[in-house]
Amino acid sequence: MRKIQDADLKDQKVLVRVDFNVPMTKTGEIEGDKRIRETLPTINYILEHGAKEIILMTHLGKPEGKFDASLSLWPIANRLAELLKIDIKFTKPQDEYKLNDRITLLENLRFDKGEEENAPGFANNLANKGSLYINDAFGTCHRGHASTEAVAKVLPAYAGLLVQREVEELQKLMATQEKPFTLILGGAKIADKLPTIKNLMSRADNFLIGGAIANTFLAARRHNMGKSLVEEDAFREANIIWQNLMDDSHKKLYLPKDLLLSLSSDKADGVEEVKISQLLNNAYEDYAALDIGPATIEEYRSVIKESQTIFWNGNMGLSDIKEFANGTYDIAQAIYESGAKAVIGGGDTVAAVESLNLQSDKVFLSTGGGATLEFLAGKQLPGLKVLE
Repeated sequence: MRKIQDADLKDQKVLVRVDFNVPMTKTGEIEGDKRIRETLPTINYILEHGAKEIILMTHLGKPEGKFDASLSLWPIANRLAELLKIDIKFTKPQDEYKLNDRITLLENLRFDKGEEENAPGFANNLANKGSLYINDAFGTCHRGHASTEAVAKVLPAYAGLLVQREVEELQKLMATQEKPFTLILGGAKIADKLPTIKNLMSRADNFLIGGAIANTFLAARRHNMGKSLVEEDAFREANIIWQNLMDDSHKKLYLPKDLLLSLSSDKADGVEEVKISQLLNNAYEDYAALDIGPATIEEYRSVIKESQTIFWNGNMGLSDIKEFANGTYDIAQAIYESGAKAVIGGGDTVAAVESLNLQSDKVFLSTGGGATLEFLAGKQLPGLKVLE
């Protein structure tokens, strides 16, 4: 992988792909700026090495190739200016945000359909703005888009400091010999996580499953999950993984022992704490599972306590609602208390961890979600391959 340290930056106009796809409130306020902060070392490195200009580019949300004022980058430009101690203020959408005479942030790339289509014409328009390209957006490296792949074929291309660190941490995780190795997976999309489970099956010892993907595993085992989020098209693969792990005496798959149920799928309504054995009939068919229960939390904590290596992606429940946040927060606390070497990925999961203000030099918070999962699944990421 070609690295920024190998590039001659002096007097260059450096086009930098960053990942400022941060969580935003409905009123346009930034809820978490980790992805912006993590790119500062690369921005400062470029400035310190004499670049003439930095042109930053990112996407935000899913505007589907058309302008959407709610996804404009002016609030992000303001936050970046604050972090860089630049005295400037934007109040409305612009084609680009000139922070000073050396730093410019382009408007949301996904306002143009050419970005996601990996269109050569759009990539050439971007490339014409710079003389050298840096990818510092690990979270988008699994996307073969114009700003992550096509433009890197036009300009001399290098990996930024953040991308380098992400790759190094994940490579170390893949190569680890420190056992037990515990894989913790939650969140909503089991299809995104099954390849990771398969690829790490030979390396990991414990598999702790929570969130909506636990619903799919349980439903595949003939539990009545009522109105819970379940992916029926993943039943076959979930059962194959369950059987393979059950047949291996050196591996252990943990599914929830109990769950917190609600009559509503998006708020606390008639909350019930039930054992999994109670879901073998129709008694709770009007309920949705929104968090793991206390017995599950206790069991998962005990496994984490004995672990030496941990990877976690995906919340244990609907943690933005306080009644269903205990599973996620308690797992986070257990990881930090364990002293294990851990990598935690996924936007919602990292945001939940950061809200607890936990500190450990053994825990790496990845800026990647899908990119992290695909890397650990052994897939080739287009944004990295083009830097080889």
